[in-house]
Amino acid sequence: MFGSSKSSKLKKIKKLNEKAALPEFKSTEIIKSLKIRENDKIADIGCGGGYFTFKFSDDVGENGLVYAVDMEPEYLDYVKSETRIKGVKNIETVLAEENSLELENDLNLIFLRNVFHHIPEPLGYFNHLKQFLAPDGRIVIIDYKKTKKINFVNLFGHYTPEEDILNVMEKGGYLVLEKFDFLSSQSFTIFKKE
Repeated sequence: MFGSSKSSKLKKIKKLNEKAALPEFKSTEIIKSLKIRENDKIADIGCGGGYFTFKFSDDVGENGLVYAVDMEPEYLDYVKSETRIKGVKNIETVLAEENSLELENDLNLIFLRNVFHHIPEPLGYFNHLKQFLAPDGRIVIIDYKKTKKINFVNLFGHYTPEEDILNVMEKGGYLVLEKFDFLSSQSFTIFKKE
C-alpha cells in the first residue's frame, strides 16, 4: 500500500493526525465553530491523514458525505484503510491534481486547513471551487500566520498573511461570513459566495 518506505510514510501520516489533535490547535473548537449539520456534504481539501475527515464523518451522520481530498495518494490510501478498519461508509477519497479537481456541486462546506499557502494560483483555484458549493455553502480557510519565531512555518514560507487571503477571496466573489481569533498561530475565516 505505501511502497518501499511504508514505515516512514505511515509515521509521517500518523504524525500529521497527532499534530492536528494537539490542544494548541484547538480542533474541538474549530469543529464546533463550523456548525456542521447532519446530512451535510463536506470536502476536506488537503486532508492529510484524515484527522478532520473522520471528525466530520461523525458529525454528518450516515446520510451525510465527506470527501477526503489530497494530492498525495499515500494519504488517501491511509484514509481508505482507516475507513475499512473503522467501518465508516460516508467518506470518499478524491485524488486532486494541481490544476484539476472535480467534486459534487452541492457541498455545504469546503474545508482547507494549512493548505492556502500551497496553492500556486489561489484566485483561479477558489473561482473553480465556487461551482461545487451549494447556494448556502461555505468555504473555511485556516492557515498559518507569520510570527517572529524561528520555526518551520516561517523558514519555509508555510503561512499566508490574513490580508492576502481576504484579498484573494474578495476578488474571487466571496464574502466573509465569520472570523475567529482563538487560534494563536493561524487565521480562521469562513466565507460564502456573494
